[in-house]
Amino acid sequence: MRHYEADSTPAAARILALTVLADGGLDRDEIDAAMRTDLARRLGIGQLEFERILREYCDDLMLGAHYMDGMRLRLADEVLDLVLEDISEPALQQALLRAMQDIVSADGVETLAEVEVLGRALEKWGMKASPGKLN
Repeated sequence: MRHYEADSTPAAARILALTVLADGGLDRDEIDAAMRTDLARRLGIGQLEFERILREYCDDLMLGAHYMDGMRLRLADEVLDLVLEDISEPALQQALLRAMQDIVSADGVETLAEVEVLGRALEKWGMKASPGKLN
């Protein structure tokens, strides 16, 4: 998995990309939701940059991810933890979690894999979930 500078725009965009792909599929509604988030606007993540980082993330998955089955790649937990560690600024963590929730709910289906990614981020960043909001 390639390394991005901590708390950088590419590091944040990669977390949005891994959220889009958490369920094993590339969904246009989820990509559009990622681009509509306040975080994407605040960090200046444009469509072209996001698509570049999404491709880089896919390349990294193909090179080093663990297979769950013949059709879907899954990022190993220890690698997911390293990716999440690239974001240490609490305000950025909060903004990412809100954006991740927007992405997960964009297609109207929250899969177990998506919920696991959100849960891992909450755990790694020392936060807890409350009904309808993050603490």
